Amino acid sequence: MMLVKIGVLTAAEGDTLKKALAEIGALWREGKFKVERSQEDGHTAIEQYITEKYGEVGKKIHTGRSRNDQSLTMIRLFALDRLREVRRLAAQLAAAAEAKAKALADVPMPGYTHMQRAMPTTVGKWLGAFASGWRDVEPLAAAALTVLDQSPLGSAAGFGINGLELDRAASAEAMGFARVQENPMYCGLSRGMFENLALQAMSFAVVLCSRFATDMMMFTQQESAFLKLPDNFVTGSSIMPQKKNYDLFEIMRANGKVFGSLQQQIQETVVGLGSGYHRDLQCTKKAFVEACGLCTSTLELLVEAVPRLEAREANLRAAMTEDLFVTDEVYRKVAAGAPFREAYAAAKADFFKRQAAAEAEREGAAKAARTQ
Repeated sequence: MMLVKIGVLTAAEGDTLKKALAEIGALWREGKFKVERSQEDGHTAIEQYITEKYGEVGKKIHTGRSRNDQSLTMIRLFALDRLREVRRLAAQLAAAAEAKAKALADVPMPGYTHMQRAMPTTVGKWLGAFASGWRDVEPLAAAALTVLDQSPLGSAAGFGINGLELDRAASAEAMGFARVQENPMYCGLSRGMFENLALQAMSFAVVLCSRFATDMMMFTQQESAFLKLPDNFVTGSSIMPQKKNYDLFEIMRANGKVFGSLQQQIQETVVGLGSGYHRDLQCTKKAFVEACGLCTSTLELLVEAVPRLEAREANLRAAMTEDLFVTDEVYRKVAAGAPFREAYAAAKADFFKRQAAAEAEREGAAKAARTQ
């Protein structure tokens, strides 16, 4: 305990405080530690509990501290924990997607641009693209961790403590920080900005998941029915007995937008604030906690879903119609020596000529059927 190390507390007082804080932790977990309105916040409630039960030592617990740097430290520790969890989950999800992509590497699939059929691809390449994206979450989270992994404790109200030699490095080490955030004014200045930086790293994962969700809704609809998940991932309807709704992906897509709004809320709250503490910063805490929860819950869900993803191979192969291969025909002509633009025009004309002939044949057959 740092206050013991610098002589503010005796060893016995340090032991008493450890015991008291452990008691408070146990009471809180049992729902028995309450913050009264008259106490304003948890800092005061803790100090009063210890003072009432253990006497003078409780009056020393706030030495060298401000509610500002204590709150900032708690938020910072939470942010580090959530970034590490996002990094872990993204790596787990990437591994699951890579394994599934390998298993489905040779299953053909239409590729899409503008929501229209474009060129041939495979389920493996499609899923592998998302796997590569989830792999990129790791260096983004690591970069954010590098910035955030510095302890603000001891910065007090943003100006440090004069007349008391706090061992900020010892406190940082005890809490698992990589280093001390040296400038006490920067500690306060970084509040909100560091949270926004953490969410920027997480937003890559959340946006990627929302795009995966849109693909899943398109590829599981009955008109294509390329992919499926077990029934425990779908919901039914209160009126339509036949329905199997992949609405988990609808929520996932919406959460991508909700996450963005929470991130924007934090950014807009700190824009234009001067240096030093402003109570506006309280408004960033709830949004940050909610955004972190959306990110981790989304990743957790996909960690369960992706390994159970199944390809409907017959439907996929049936969807590999000639329109997907027109670009391939262009490059066969190019390989044979034709200029690209001539090859493009010829392949286009040939394709639409065949399409028109096929359409005329279908209309003729339909007309004949009506006259019988």
